[in-house]
Amino acid sequence: MVFLWMSIRIFLLGLERILGKIITRQTSSLISSWAFFGFSLLVLLPFSSRMNFQIFKFSLISGVIYSISFFLYMYSLSVEDVSVVAPLYNINAIFWIFIANIFLNEKITIYKILGSLMMIYGVSYLKKSNNILSSYLNILKSKGALAMIFSSLLIAVGRTVDGVFTKQKHFDQLGYSIGVYLIMSFNFFIVSFIKERGFKSHIEIVKHKWMFLIFGGICNAYAYVALLKVFKYIDVSIAEPLSMISVFVSILFAYLIFKERVKLRIIGTFFLIFGAFILYLG
Repeated sequence: MVFLWMSIRIFLLGLERILGKIITRQTSSLISSWAFFGFSLLVLLPFSSRMNFQIFKFSLISGVIYSISFFLYMYSLSVEDVSVVAPLYNINAIFWIFIANIFLNEKITIYKILGSLMMIYGVSYLKKSNNILSSYLNILKSKGALAMIFSSLLIAVGRTVDGVFTKQKHFDQLGYSIGVYLIMSFNFFIVSFIKERGFKSHIEIVKHKWMFLIFGGICNAYAYVALLKVFKYIDVSIAEPLSMISVFVSILFAYLIFKERVKLRIIGTFFLIFGAFILYLG
């Protein structure tokens, strides 16, 4: 069963970024964020009985963090190649080890340092140039890549908060997830309503992209459900690096659908995933 659930998670995560890219086309990142995560919330509603007021109160904190993070994520998809955004999404693992050390007192080991260095080296292949310094400068010059790096940092902060609430307070993980999605959807709606001065843009995106929103919501929500299933069989130190294989699914679809140049980015992704295994096992 672990192979089945892991395969489902990898495929859904890989496809999610492609659908996110399509949803952001010719649509503001803010409206796209509301629609994408709003539909993800709708898909999770069958599990709403697992959320209570206590969970909802604490999900306010992580919901605000993720609102900023995933707005940056959707913005990145709108202006940058999927084959760049998808690998950068996973560098939250690097930020997480330092944040967890500060707030959760988790030790920084030599394996975590080596794994992080390997992942950082892999990033240089995403905007490859004549030398490694120029490659990193290319990353820094890309607004989409920079937005995704900041998004990954906030994801790491959010994951730390998640760990505190779901482990130390023993909240139901699925109920907690619904609370987070509810806060995110509400935040995106309020801000986008004020900015757009009405519902017109909300109606337009649902009218023209409803099919992509439904499938995007399914991919986003049930990739998380699949992860919960995986945790019944293997540890997070194995499950999270394996989840990163989804980047190859995203890159394949990006090549087939958007005709992105992915050859060197595949090499960089190998370094990222291998580094992640070293980091998590450490």
